[in-house]
Amino acid sequence: MYAQWPHGKGWDDFLPRVFWNVKARGAIADGVGLVTAFAHTETPGAEVIVYEFEGTWRPGGEPKQLVTYHCTACHMETFHDCGHVHENTGPDRRRWAARQARQHIISAARHGLGDKNSACRPNNGEMLRVVNAVARDMWGTTGNALPDTDDAYCATKGPCSIIRELRAGVRPPVYRA
Repeated sequence: MYAQWPHGKGWDDFLPRVFWNVKARGAIADGVGLVTAFAHTETPGAEVIVYEFEGTWRPGGEPKQLVTYHCTACHMETFHDCGHVHENTGPDRRRWAARQARQHIISAARHGLGDKNSACRPNNGEMLRVVNAVARDMWGTTGNALPDTDDAYCATKGPCSIIRELRAGVRPPVYRA
């Protein structure tokens, strides 16, 4: 029966998508908000958060309803770690994002934080320091173009900033617009 079920935007007028977060029931917007959060087993106070948001696949692209997860222990950028951001077309996509979030936690429990076999690998700003050094050299400046730690970058320009706004009840700007 599932194979016969209609899919695609052409059917949205007849069979509207059902989002976890629905504006008519008090959400920020349709398909924008927190879905669930799992406590991180290896880092006290950290969690892996599944959330719906508006974003584009590439800068300047057409905004879409997307769903993914974010780990506050490693600040993984799911856009650059292939296969973790999904177009939010229904409950199956949210379940898949939640499944990936749980797998992320299981990997950390099995292999620890930062192990080469672990999905939870904080890189402690190594790439940001490289980018800042190159930018200072190119532009002849003394200041950093980007924050010099992953958690600071994430809090200002990444998923942590989106999640912070969602928790405050504010509609975040389209990610990567």
